[in-house]
Amino acid sequence: MQVNGKAPGVMAEEAKRLGALLVHYSTDYVFDGTQQGAYGEDDKTGPLSVYGKSKLAGEEAIRRSGCRHLILRTSWVYGPRGRNFYLTIAAKAAAGESLRVVDDQRGVPTTSRFLAEETAALLRKNATGTLHLVPSGEATWYGFAREIVQGKVRVDPIRSGEFKSAARRPANSVLDNRRAAALLGRALRDWQSLLDSVRQSA
Repeated sequence: MQVNGKAPGVMAEEAKRLGALLVHYSTDYVFDGTQQGAYGEDDKTGPLSVYGKSKLAGEEAIRRSGCRHLILRTSWVYGPRGRNFYLTIAAKAAAGESLRVVDDQRGVPTTSRFLAEETAALLRKNATGTLHLVPSGEATWYGFAREIVQGKVRVDPIRSGEFKSAARRPANSVLDNRRAAALLGRALRDWQSLLDSVRQSA
């Protein structure tokens, strides 16, 4: 809570004092996952986990400050470096391991490069407020894993209850990116083509 909830408010107050724009990344986990369709920016929040609650607190602190801000909610971020779902699944597939992956949680896989490039594009458009910044389309973790391994190893679908997790995760955390797309004047790339780009650069 200190890092995710309170620190953004401190930075927001400083941004206001300097007349600066604060760009802040938030998460799909501010929603409870009970909605049937994709979540828009104005839909009711209701985080299930401490992580989601702390990120929502950070958003609210920024808005209360009155500073110029751009809050970008995103989801399932991965890339060719660091520690992330993509690299874990790719490594297991390379080792010939069969996989069991959750198939009842839906979201939008988002590459770190996409996030960086589209943030810069939105800044060039002088975007402010709260936006959902994810590629087009959606997937389950199981579907994402199958796209990563491309048939090299067996991937079996499982229910969330079969996978031990320290935090509750929303069943549906698909974010609607139409508002960001409208500001940019174009559709955002689909997550599958972005996965291909990461695979080629790895």
